Amino acid sequence: MRPCIARPSPDFEHLGVGQMLKWPDRLTEAPERSHMFSGGSEASFRKDTQMWKGVLKYYKTLVPALGTNKIRNVMDMNTKYGGLAAAMVKHPVWVMNVVSSYAANSIGVIYDRGLIGTVNDWCEAFSTYPRTYDLLHVDGLFTAESHRCDMKFVLLEMDRILRPEGYIIMRDAPNFVQNAKILGEAMRWKCSVHPTEDSLNKMERLLICQKLFWKSAQE
Repeated sequence: MRPCIARPSPDFEHLGVGQMLKWPDRLTEAPERSHMFSGGSEASFRKDTQMWKGVLKYYKTLVPALGTNKIRNVMDMNTKYGGLAAAMVKHPVWVMNVVSSYAANSIGVIYDRGLIGTVNDWCEAFSTYPRTYDLLHVDGLFTAESHRCDMKFVLLEMDRILRPEGYIIMRDAPNFVQNAKILGEAMRWKCSVHPTEDSLNKMERLLICQKLFWKSAQE
């Protein structure tokens, strides 16, 4: 077991048991590890936390099922700090935060907040057994990783892990959003494109899709 045990860095003073903030204070306070990866900082953490509170309010206008028992299992497929999950803390949901293996490894910050999460390469399959999801949230994944694998394979994997009548919220560059809409409708998703919460933001668009429940014509 010795090789599996790592000594804590002397740079961290508040990571030990009994030293970290209690729940729910730890959810909104920047942990020590928030600046220990590329692009991370306490200021960025606080900005991200506030931003997602506003974004969630806007999402509810596009997906009224948010905040109800119709959406219980949520996956944030490309998160940095787990900001969306933190914003949803008072909702009746279970959120899986996924940090892309191609991005900066911020999974420690998510754990320090008291959230759950994992690391995944979205050019590979995601181990979902035994759970499917009611909502998949995708923020900037294709802008960051489209050069690594074809969008259609990622969307097919999303279709596999999304339950019938579940939702997808994708925010990305307009060209990726439009391509995803075409592919999603080919998989019988019902999709619509919307501006982001910042109507002046021309660099991003939102794609809202719902996976339809397939039925035979005789039913």
